[in-house]
Amino acid sequence: MCHPAQLRVLLAAFFCVFCLATAATAQDRTLQLNQSIERKLGPSDSHSYTVTLEENTFAQLVVEQRGIDAIVKVSSPAGKNLGDFDSPNGADGPENVSFVAVTAGAYRIIVAPLTPGDTSSGQYHIKLIEVRQATEEEIKTSKNLEVVKVKAIELFDEIEGMIQEIRAPHMRIRSQLQAAQMLWDFDQKRATKYLTSAANSLKGYMTTLDPASPDYARHYSTISQLRTDIVHVLSGYDPDAALNLLYATKLPGDPHGNQRDLAAQENALELAVANQMLANDPKRAVQLARQNLKHGYAGNLVNTISNLRQKNPELATELATEIAGKLLREKLLKKPEAAYLTTNIVRLCFGAKRRVIQRGHSQGSNGVQVIFNGRDTGVVDAEPVLSEATCRDLVEKSLREALSYTPPGPNSYTPERDAAWSLLNGLQQLGANLDTTVAGASSNVEKKLAELNAAMNPHQQVMHNVMVKLNGSPEAAFESIEKAPPEMRDQLYIQMANMASQNGDPARARQILNEHVKNAYQLRQALANLEQQEMYQAVSRGKVEEALRTISALRTPRERANMLMQIMRQIGPGQKRASALNFLEQARALLSPEVRAQDQEQMNALLEIARAFSRYDVKRAFEIVDPLVEQLNELCAAARTLEGFGTEAFEEDEMDLHNGNTVASAATQLTSTLGSLAIVNFERAKLTADRLRLPEVRLRGYLDIAQQTLQASR
Repeated sequence: MCHPAQLRVLLAAFFCVFCLATAATAQDRTLQLNQSIERKLGPSDSHSYTVTLEENTFAQLVVEQRGIDAIVKVSSPAGKNLGDFDSPNGADGPENVSFVAVTAGAYRIIVAPLTPGDTSSGQYHIKLIEVRQATEEEIKTSKNLEVVKVKAIELFDEIEGMIQEIRAPHMRIRSQLQAAQMLWDFDQKRATKYLTSAANSLKGYMTTLDPASPDYARHYSTISQLRTDIVHVLSGYDPDAALNLLYATKLPGDPHGNQRDLAAQENALELAVANQMLANDPKRAVQLARQNLKHGYAGNLVNTISNLRQKNPELATELATEIAGKLLREKLLKKPEAAYLTTNIVRLCFGAKRRVIQRGHSQGSNGVQVIFNGRDTGVVDAEPVLSEATCRDLVEKSLREALSYTPPGPNSYTPERDAAWSLLNGLQQLGANLDTTVAGASSNVEKKLAELNAAMNPHQQVMHNVMVKLNGSPEAAFESIEKAPPEMRDQLYIQMANMASQNGDPARARQILNEHVKNAYQLRQALANLEQQEMYQAVSRGKVEEALRTISALRTPRERANMLMQIMRQIGPGQKRASALNFLEQARALLSPEVRAQDQEQMNALLEIARAFSRYDVKRAFEIVDPLVEQLNELCAAARTLEGFGTEAFEEDEMDLHNGNTVASAATQLTSTLGSLAIVNFERAKLTADRLRLPEVRLRGYLDIAQQTLQASR
């Protein structure tokens, strides 16, 4: 039995938990089918919604972002995370969310800013657009994700042997690196083995570099990129091992003689490792940053300071002050990298997260009041990383040196010009803060930028003047264009038409083009671009049928295939299943009725259509893919026959899947599609990959299947 005092504590704790749970539930808003909710989303906001679903129900909702980049999280009634949804459309556009409710109950949807430290605010609409009985495929896929994950991990038993058979070093290393990244969360011992093998393979590959070889530049570039990739990946798991590899694999002389760029690359890599060390050993990271500073000015030193500020503000201030002191002693125009770093360091003076307050009010322990340049700037999350005096000195030095630069003449390039350009653009981005620090500075910066533009390219200055007038008065812009050199007018009218289209007036844009652009080729290209913009806008507004009609009016199958490629991944998300299937069949009908592709564009479009079908009808998806597998095998055989006769698709008798050749691009597009299909039907996707005749292409298929199924099961 509990002591009475213990019992009171337990009851109090239970009551607190109950109150918190009740409060959280009270804040949840219920989503109703086809009812839109509009809300403002600001820094640190988190909005919670619930939707009550029956067992084996498919639900789809959309969050339309307007000026805020949001992430949408879905959890089951038991609290299990069902997915984090964030599409790469930035702060505007839809986040489409769909899931299967395997069990009945209340499912929770959380909408929050994507980046916790983001200070921006915006609006969003959330709408539940579809609730229906899930199909057998959807239910099976949702329930079998754990089974598929096991199968994907078991697939590495075959993948391991296949990797060992790859002869081309760069393809073997890339495969090892990809396998390590996939396995790290599931089998660290095996992942470490792949990473170690990749590092050792790189060292062996480097010994084959021969400056006397005609292929030296190509192999040097490949090795340099592989080394960078391995160091970046390894630093995320084992920073010390990454640092050891970096020091043990120094690159020989750059084939193009650009030792400055090589040194800058080394500095950046070393600092990237230091940034990874920050979480566990900030003092070691600072030691590396100081060592790095002796050899140059890496641009990501600012990231080091920003990350260090969260971990150890005192060390961040110490390091930032040292860097600022060194920059204040430099001749910035002579060192473009120092000028670039200075502009980023200056941003630290004005980039702290703030909220406006009244002078003299007490702020409590969560923030400190800051008076910068004699005025209130609000509450910051921590003490400023640099003193007011240091910030002012950096701004004044940047301004003084930038304004002292005199361009040597039209179309003349000098490193000093890059430095001046960097400083001026950095100062311009300070906005009102610049004039607050140095009175009247912004007008001087604008004049110097205009001078640099004119010196670099007189035509660009004319373009700039027209665009300024276009933002103010279209009539004035027309007058300026008529006064421009004749050879520039068509391009200026095209720019004017583009702005009209972006402002939602495509009819006016088309009129400008047809009436004023004289060059027939440029007119045709501009009208085609305008059609493409209209198609994108139609799809973004959910008017897929309108976009498909636009595509159907194009003259050739190749043009239609190219356009379909641009919109296929937007067909389905945000639409009901029946509509999505209908649109996908319409899209397929716009291409040749033959099951085999007529050209590369059609093959890519067919594969994208199959990928889209996999979300709704995997059988139909495989019907599209199956004939393309045999066609790809034939293309690989043809490429081998043509090797040396204008094409370079093979290395060490293996298809080079990384050099951008046409057949390799088709192969990687196909294997990526198989990865998408494997989420729904793992066994058939693997059997389809087994039909790929070249072992290196089949390995790529296995890796894509494993990668996409493991990602889906997280």
